[in-house]
Amino acid sequence: MSANRKPLTLSKSGLLLCEGEDEVSFFNAWFLELGITNVQVVAYQGKTKLAQFLSDLTKVSGLSQVNRMAIIRDADESATAALQSVQHAVEAAPEGIRNLNPQIFVLPGEGKQGALESLWLASLAADPLAPCIDDFFICIESKGWQPSDVFAKNDKTKAQLWIATKDVPNERFGLAAWHGRKDADKPWMREKWVDFDHPCFVPLKQFLISVFAS
Repeated sequence: MSANRKPLTLSKSGLLLCEGEDEVSFFNAWFLELGITNVQVVAYQGKTKLAQFLSDLTKVSGLSQVNRMAIIRDADESATAALQSVQHAVEAAPEGIRNLNPQIFVLPGEGKQGALESLWLASLAADPLAPCIDDFFICIESKGWQPSDVFAKNDKTKAQLWIATKDVPNERFGLAAWHGRKDADKPWMREKWVDFDHPCFVPLKQFLISVFAS
C-alpha cells in the first residue's frame, strides 16, 4: 500500500479489486443500482502493482471478515494475457488470499481488447451522436493526428470526447455512472450517462451478481 495514502481498512464481507479510482467510483455507483451493499471496492493502483497489493493485503485490518473477492482488470491489447497476468498474481499471493478464491473478470469481456470505457462506448453505439464521434477521429487523423498503438487508450480518448458533449464536459469518467441516479440533487447530474440495463453490460452484471449476491 502507498505510504502517501490513508491506511486501508476492510469493513465489508465482499471485496472487489479494480485498477484505479475511476473504476472504484464507477462500480460503487453500479452496486447501489443493483442494491448490493456488502461490497467494498478498492483500487490496486495499476496492473503492474497487483501482485504487491495482494501480498500487502494480508496485513490490512478487516481482511478476516472478507469471504467473497473478485479482481477486475482491463484487457488492454490482449484479454488472454491480462487474464494470465491476474492468475499469476493470485497464484503468487499469500495463502490467505488464495483461500478466498478470487474470481476474475477481464474488461470489457468476451475476450475482447479494451477497457471499462470500451464497454461504455459499446452501450452508446446506437446513440445519434455515435457517428459524429467517429467522424471526429476520422477528421483529425486525416489532418495528421496519430491514434495510440494501444487499443484501450483510443477508447479512453473517445470516452472523454463523449463526456465533452455533456453539461459537465470536464467530468472524470469514473463519475459517469453517478449521473442520472434517482437521488441526484443537482441539475447537471440528472441526465443518465450510463445505461446499466444495456445488453452489453449483461456479462459483467452477471459476474458481479454471481460473486457478491448469489
